[in-house]
Amino acid sequence: MHHVTKVHFGPLLSEVRTKVDSKRPLLRYLVDKREGLRSIHPKELLTSDFSCLHSPFSLPDLSTAVELILSFVKEGKKILLYGDRDSDGVSSTCLLAFFLKSHPTFSSINLEVMVSSESDPYGLCKEALTKIKKVKPDLLITLDFGSSQADEIEELTKTGIQVIVLDHHEVPVRIPTNCALVNPRRTDSQYPEKKICTAVLSFKLVTAILFRQSDEFGKIYRKIELEEGAGKKESIYFQNGIRLQEETTTSLPLDDSSIFPYPEDFTTAIPVDLERKLFFYQCSKIPDFFTDLEEETDLAGIGTITDMMPLVGENRHFVKLALNSLTKLYVGDKKRKGLSELLKELKLSPQGVTTKDLGWSIGPVLNSAGRMGKTEEAVSLLLSETSSEANTKAKQLLSINEERKERTKRNMDRVERYFLRKPERTSHEVVFCYEPDMEPGVSGIVATRMVDTYKKPAIFLAPDNGDARGSIRSYGPENVLELLESLSEHFLHFGGHPEAGGFSIKIDQIPAFESALYQAAMAWLSFDKDKPKVHSIETDFTVLTEEIGERLLKEWKDLEPFGQGNPDIKLAIKNAKAIHLTPLSGGKHVRFHLIGSGSLKYMIWNKGEEFQKFMSEHGSFDLVGSLEENFYQGRTTLQFIVEWFGITAENPAVSN
Repeated sequence: MHHVTKVHFGPLLSEVRTKVDSKRPLLRYLVDKREGLRSIHPKELLTSDFSCLHSPFSLPDLSTAVELILSFVKEGKKILLYGDRDSDGVSSTCLLAFFLKSHPTFSSINLEVMVSSESDPYGLCKEALTKIKKVKPDLLITLDFGSSQADEIEELTKTGIQVIVLDHHEVPVRIPTNCALVNPRRTDSQYPEKKICTAVLSFKLVTAILFRQSDEFGKIYRKIELEEGAGKKESIYFQNGIRLQEETTTSLPLDDSSIFPYPEDFTTAIPVDLERKLFFYQCSKIPDFFTDLEEETDLAGIGTITDMMPLVGENRHFVKLALNSLTKLYVGDKKRKGLSELLKELKLSPQGVTTKDLGWSIGPVLNSAGRMGKTEEAVSLLLSETSSEANTKAKQLLSINEERKERTKRNMDRVERYFLRKPERTSHEVVFCYEPDMEPGVSGIVATRMVDTYKKPAIFLAPDNGDARGSIRSYGPENVLELLESLSEHFLHFGGHPEAGGFSIKIDQIPAFESALYQAAMAWLSFDKDKPKVHSIETDFTVLTEEIGERLLKEWKDLEPFGQGNPDIKLAIKNAKAIHLTPLSGGKHVRFHLIGSGSLKYMIWNKGEEFQKFMSEHGSFDLVGSLEENFYQGRTTLQFIVEWFGITAENPAVSN
């Protein structure tokens, strides 16, 4: 950890408070530094409600998907939901399934739910196609895959199966035909957000179904505006929360009797744009609309966090709405028995579910089922109809998660030994690790930890059902899908996001793949040749030990949720002196205090032995980390999580 020497120290708190003209100078300073937040109206930054969400009807093919579902339900035809095994796939599948199963309109629905299982490669593989054909659905809805599988979808449509794809992965040049492809990344998508997860797309589909069944659907609203200086009036038309283009309005019967006036006098607590305001107004006229939607936000928020979507724009609102909904679920008794029992078993703080709970407790537990080849257990829990059934399922899922942790630990031990034997392998542009005794299911977690350790893109590969499966994770802004594409001749399947990808490969292809990998990685990263070899850490503030505490944390609390695109606040401390060191887990972790910061605990995870050795050689040091609240055994305490420790060139102790 201490080999990282380039730390950019942020300003002192006193400097910011003196120079920034604001009632809340620290918050103002942080917002102005963050591109995804600085242009937001302050009220929208601080608060979230349904007025902040966009109309779903600008998503490509969404209206078609709604009409298909309604007609197939009405005709009693069989509908199959088929989801991916990860947390977003499970969340999106269960969100839609729960709505269709529980809403009175669909009481007679002929619905079946399936998810990828342990032996299946990604998406619509041969095994998945066999299962789907065996079920013989009239309508297939795939969730979290399908955009890049035109051949497989067209094979299904030729047999008479109608297909809807809800997916947010990269869209290739050739997309499926005879299929409703709801994907915000499509080049023809008019949706304001591109990086939303599939669980949010499920929420959007549910919203559109509810809206489609109301009297507000299809109504045209007109807003009359005066052109500045010209004295002319301009008419702006909206339908289903979308501003209509001029070429569209010419084909509509726009006589006064069929047009409704834009609700000029209607106000929202949060100032939003014209389209969102109108859609919120229309939705508020529909009985129980927001009541029906509130519980649907929970899984949308879980999918957003676990699939590492940027927490700006609409994603930020979804997570905040999800936290409110989950907190009500935790302390009350709502419809979602499965999630309710899971929250109880996790023993979260009754003061409220937090973003950390989504990312470090709820999400990983749901994800663990897919990693361990038992995705059906997560689905079964989320769709439980009684509390007793849900409680049993929640305990089973927690047991599976413990198995996942043990498997991850075993793999990480093997990875460490692997690179001790072969240190030269860490010198390549991409860090690669494969051995026959690696265990499957946790490759994404291991690859992420390899990135954290070696500060480079990383690939971890493990045998899996006769072949091998791997995960790749980016370190910086590089697009890992570009690298996988350049090596695609070696793979059975591959896919993912720019930041995180996965692939399957025949075991006898691994040596050839590794040989080609290093050359391909050099070409892939050649655009970034000037990238400094020393890892840099940017910090938001430099703080004195006596300044750290609850009051400081509250100053930027309104910036939550923190995550991808809106990282937690990084604090730097110079010339710190540690006391009361306590090794944990046999020295793997360590807890300590700093002189001057009272009883505040400082934690270092997975680098305890390294820190103790470092402390034996140095009297003072610099460190970087973040403040967080920790709920454990019924008590909430404040702790400082150390990301980096060492001695920078600015530190006088460097001469010691």
